[in-house]
Amino acid sequence: MTGNVNAPTKTRAGWLTRLRQLPRHYVTIDGGSGAHLLAALSERDPYLRQVASPRHADLLIIVEPICQQFVPALVDVAKALARPAHVLVVGEPAPELEPLADNGFARLEDLLPGAFRLPQVSVEAILDVVLGAERWSELAQIDAPGTEATTIQLPQKHEQEMATELVVLSLGPIQPFTAGPLRLFLVCDGEQVLSAQVESGYAHRGIAEAMRQTEWQQTLGLARLLDPLAPIAGQLAYTSAVEQLQGSQPSGGIAALRSSVLALERVHNTLWWLVHVARILADTEFIDRAYQLATDFVTRTSNIWRQPPTAWIAPQQSVVLSAVSKNPSAIALLPTFADHVEAVSRYVERNRWLALRTRGIGFLATERLKAAGVSGPVLFGSELGAGDVHSRLAARLHAATIDVRAATETLTGDVSYSIQEARWDIPAGEAHAAVRGPRGDIGLHLVSNGGEKPARVEWRRPSSALLPLLPEILAGQKLVDAEVIVASLDLAMAEADG
Repeated sequence: MTGNVNAPTKTRAGWLTRLRQLPRHYVTIDGGSGAHLLAALSERDPYLRQVASPRHADLLIIVEPICQQFVPALVDVAKALARPAHVLVVGEPAPELEPLADNGFARLEDLLPGAFRLPQVSVEAILDVVLGAERWSELAQIDAPGTEATTIQLPQKHEQEMATELVVLSLGPIQPFTAGPLRLFLVCDGEQVLSAQVESGYAHRGIAEAMRQTEWQQTLGLARLLDPLAPIAGQLAYTSAVEQLQGSQPSGGIAALRSSVLALERVHNTLWWLVHVARILADTEFIDRAYQLATDFVTRTSNIWRQPPTAWIAPQQSVVLSAVSKNPSAIALLPTFADHVEAVSRYVERNRWLALRTRGIGFLATERLKAAGVSGPVLFGSELGAGDVHSRLAARLHAATIDVRAATETLTGDVSYSIQEARWDIPAGEAHAAVRGPRGDIGLHLVSNGGEKPARVEWRRPSSALLPLLPEILAGQKLVDAEVIVASLDLAMAEADG
């Protein structure tokens, strides 16, 4: 999973040197796959401090991939860095990304001369590299153009007793309230939002198009990229659709094991989202509790599997539980962790400050969500609660508790499965599959003509169903509440843009 935050097992070299250095200030840019990694990095080390403005930073951390549409905004941030400045690019083109190579990704080494590339996607790797940033080349002069101005038509202004001017506030595409780039143009009358315009597509990679150009087995890797923050959900949806085409159905034991892996991935996403929301709400105790909960969960679950689940979730592939389960003691700690999630849920429910900041804003009616095709925790928050931001917080934490306990029950059971290799003989046919991902139901419509590649691929993406609702959910709200409302929806823009 993205965001490896295991505690270091040894002291890093050069600690004496660090005592003589000033803290390095940094800003981050997430192309759509680095939300958990960057959340784990924030406030992890006193030597590395995150700042809100690139004018106060001398280090820019970029998580790839970056689409061409995102380039002007990225260039503006790089130009604003305090010089001398350094750029760290995190990520390396993986084999499954090759079919996407022609879909408009930017080559950052050409765009930002002097940038340093780090292929290891982990917090510890970033911290170790940043310590020696003086050995990199400094960011050279940038000649690329910046962001082009966008014209927004203002609505008719009605006369009021107190005269105010309508203004347009541009939020994004680099902002803290979504996982990945999104721009919102808010037309405001004083502190009230009158209307909103959504501009997305900054993380578009053409996943469905690339899958049609790739052989069935290699396409499994592309399915993981639909939502980089939830790779197992995309892989499992694809595996289920292929098994339908093959006329196969997994055994009860295999289905339960897959469900437990998916449940732990949902919890993983929920907890890093909770850290993200806590920082926007600026409640110090809430931030500390959410961060501790997320890091503890990553530490415990990273020791469960002998092999990553993405290595053994494939069509008609069976495994032996002892071959994937690495540490029974880590599994035994999961029930205690469910209690910790419940404790944070009670804290959210009883905290008066959080109630003032989250109750009664961002209301979404159940009927409207169902009509828009919304599923998952946003819908649960409206069905089980008031449908506001506070209800969505409570619904996510309640679902996380249930997921942890369900996964624990499966993993502690005395079951064994036969070993069988994956099968990739795909007959002609049509299949529909859906799995419950962290942001809602991820659906896949797959058509085969009996050839070596899929003939038709259509994804149902939960975040994309929420994007059209942003103008109506923000209209009439206070400006100070806008980013809290959007953050409560947990939009993953790589998944939304496809």
